[in-house]
Amino acid sequence: MWETDELGLATWVAGDASWSLNARGGDAGIAVLGEDRQRLFEFAAVEDDQLPVADEQFVRRDQWHVNFPQGESSYALRMVFRPLQVDAMQLVLESTVSIQTSLLDTHPKIDLNIDCRDIDSFVPDDPSGDNTLDTKGSAPISVAKNRDVSIAVLLGPHDSPFTTNHSTDTLLRLRLFGDFLEKGVIRRARPWIVINRSGETPSLEQLTELYRKLCGSPLPLS
Repeated sequence: MWETDELGLATWVAGDASWSLNARGGDAGIAVLGEDRQRLFEFAAVEDDQLPVADEQFVRRDQWHVNFPQGESSYALRMVFRPLQVDAMQLVLESTVSIQTSLLDTHPKIDLNIDCRDIDSFVPDDPSGDNTLDTKGSAPISVAKNRDVSIAVLLGPHDSPFTTNHSTDTLLRLRLFGDFLEKGVIRRARPWIVINRSGETPSLEQLTELYRKLCGSPLPLS
């Protein structure tokens, strides 16, 4: 269940598993936090832009909804976090990011950043079985590895072609959106994040199975 102490801060607690998220936005950022409160991964603004600041949140069943009005930023955000698989060592988190702007000429972008020592990328077979998966954009599966933590980002067919990879040797950086966004239009991305803090990395077979579940799950309506 979600425990929320203050606006933009929440912890998912299930048995002996506990995972904390910061979604205050602005200078405080949007991130999943490790045991020592370091950011395991974060959603970040791009270049001179800034993240909007959270002003509303609520819990609906297993979903934590956070709203970020446009304010001084060039866009508004609505984020929904939903744990899919949880234990003390591994979290599979669905992060639905909706972006909208009131400006007439803007190209809002959101970076998904993970500091790391090594990066692997994989393109699994098309879940439909025709082996013609579109490989433009970013790889459907990217894995950032550190000594004690590995983090995989899974992008379904609605996201991977429209996500660009700006990674370096020590940073996995996947850029969501980036195309021209018409005033009033809502654009949505839904990466699944797999965080393992056991010191092990999930196998390609395990990640591919999760990727197939992502591809087979319905897109959220809101």
